[in-house]
Amino acid sequence: MIKKTHCIFFYLVLTIGSACKEGTAPQELFTQQDNFVNLINIKNIPASENEKGLFVFSDLGAWFGFALPENESNNFAGSFIGPLKMNGKGWIAAGFAIPQMRIDSLDFDFARNIQTSEYLPGKLSQLFTNETIEFKSELCFSSKNTAVIRTTITNGGSTPVKLSLLWKSQFFENQSNLNLTNNRCATLYDFTDDSYLTVSHLTCNPSFASPLTLEGNEMTAIEQQNLEIKSGEKYMSFIVASFNFQQPIMELIDSSTTELNSIFNDNQKRWNNYIASILKNNKNTQYLNDNAYRRVIVKSMMTLVGNWRSASGDMLHDGCYPSYNGFYGFWSWDSWKHASATVLFNPELAKNEVRSLFDYQAENGMIPDFIGRNKQRNNWRDTKPPLSAWAVLNIYNATKDKDFVAEMFDKIYNYHQWWYRERDHDGNGVCEYGSTDGTLIAAAWESGMDNGVRFDNTKMLKNNAPDAWSMDQESICLNSFLYAEKKYLSELATNLNKTELSKNLDTEAEILKHHIQTKMFDNETGFFYDTRLGSGEFIRVMGAEGWVPLWAGVATPEQAKQLLSVMLDSEKFNTTLPLGTLDVSNKKLRPVRGYWRGPVWIDQVYFGVTGLKKYGFEKEADMFIRKYIGNAQGLLTDGPIHENYNPLTGEALNSPNFGWSSALTIKMLLNN
Repeated sequence: MIKKTHCIFFYLVLTIGSACKEGTAPQELFTQQDNFVNLINIKNIPASENEKGLFVFSDLGAWFGFALPENESNNFAGSFIGPLKMNGKGWIAAGFAIPQMRIDSLDFDFARNIQTSEYLPGKLSQLFTNETIEFKSELCFSSKNTAVIRTTITNGGSTPVKLSLLWKSQFFENQSNLNLTNNRCATLYDFTDDSYLTVSHLTCNPSFASPLTLEGNEMTAIEQQNLEIKSGEKYMSFIVASFNFQQPIMELIDSSTTELNSIFNDNQKRWNNYIASILKNNKNTQYLNDNAYRRVIVKSMMTLVGNWRSASGDMLHDGCYPSYNGFYGFWSWDSWKHASATVLFNPELAKNEVRSLFDYQAENGMIPDFIGRNKQRNNWRDTKPPLSAWAVLNIYNATKDKDFVAEMFDKIYNYHQWWYRERDHDGNGVCEYGSTDGTLIAAAWESGMDNGVRFDNTKMLKNNAPDAWSMDQESICLNSFLYAEKKYLSELATNLNKTELSKNLDTEAEILKHHIQTKMFDNETGFFYDTRLGSGEFIRVMGAEGWVPLWAGVATPEQAKQLLSVMLDSEKFNTTLPLGTLDVSNKKLRPVRGYWRGPVWIDQVYFGVTGLKKYGFEKEADMFIRKYIGNAQGLLTDGPIHENYNPLTGEALNSPNFGWSSALTIKMLLNN
């Protein structure tokens, strides 16, 4: 296959409102589904069923997705590529619903006729035209199980034409069986993951030219032969693909043309509502006055929806993968970040994503690091940083759903207390990251910053609780998160009339604040650090964890000023793509393959700029945001949003289509 390539473009400053300069007309701001065309390039074809790293479209929590053919592809023009199974088990097909059409006994050459291929929010579309015929094929999802292809063939000529139309689908020869269900329907069963793909050919014309036929791994549907279409008339055809685990599903089989068309109308309404919801300018943010930023926000939303998976197997509620490229489950602090953004356009998804992790809360309060379709693989070696109360407060602020707060409060409070029961080695009210198996690698995972330089000399200590171990260092980010969580829990408790508990949490927060301000800030370097247990010695590694106190609101104003000075230093963090995970002057910097040893993670950018704004440094925060948006490879063009980026060049790194990068890009640009 032809690999995607992207160029890196550097923008020193992306000017806000650039289209509104003196002497020019104001921009007409984008508000509709069809304004946002090809924000992400998903034109790719798998060479094998196991090819990784390709991009697809899915919606409504579906466990399968489709791509568009490459522009230069002859064999797949007019078809949709896939589907790809979203459980990591590969591609079902390369080409799905490949059209072959004859007009008055002459082949219609899809590759040669004028073509437009579009990925819109919530829909794929292809258009082929010549002087007589227009062929338009569209794909959207009608449910979590089903995608619908609508094809409209229009005779734009002055005389009648005879239409012959057939479809082919080419499935990979994997461990699966393809069988006819009836003369218009076939089911592909894959016993490696107990999944079923059911394909049904529907048409507004009540009779097919002939039944479906199967030959090896290929399915053929001869739909029409020499059907007359008069001048100005349209012919419509529908193909339905349903995917499910454990048992086949056949949806929409008996639907009328009106009902099938309504699926596309409903899709447009739903996505226009998503767009309107997320582009509300409730915070008077300047970024919504520029279509370049509106496109980035909608791209981010599309990325989150593409990672949305419905409840399945042992995943009891809907949620979002970190990325469908290599992540096949829900990770806890990823989910808290996703929910804080998805609530802005799909509140039920946000609530369910929070529920999905708490479905597996242990009696002692712990939340697992990871859950998947098979609960035997859930990761109980560690948890992740405490951001669930923040997520629930975000949901409450957006929805005012007090019942949801009541549903979640005791669970979150139990989780909060768990940190002090199982991750406070010396009982001083200041916590450490740790693990349940005593390993440092799991404890580093618990921090979310897996291989951070600050852990290079860390040792593990056994705690009093069973299966509880701590690092020998008290982490600045963890205790800042816990300070913020006390404040968030206090606010939620007030909403539930838990007045005494709210006061107690505020008191605890003040005690922790004093420790953070007086014991974890180094006046000499103007930065917050982890400290060694016992001695209180600073672990002098300047990393992104050092500005989490700004986001939490736990730093003093003077400490915030000193932090700003460090963040603005071009020899430390104010790089081409700013606010990386490690001071770039550090000898251990690895800007490309370092993971948490230098690359820029967008959640940490969010914590930094949100924290700066909290202390009144609006101008500096917006400068960092503009540098991120302008210099992140592919963000302003058709590249995907990545897991992290090279701080020195802006090069996109690691997993594409990354959820929390998308979620927190939305929140940054909305000043949320």
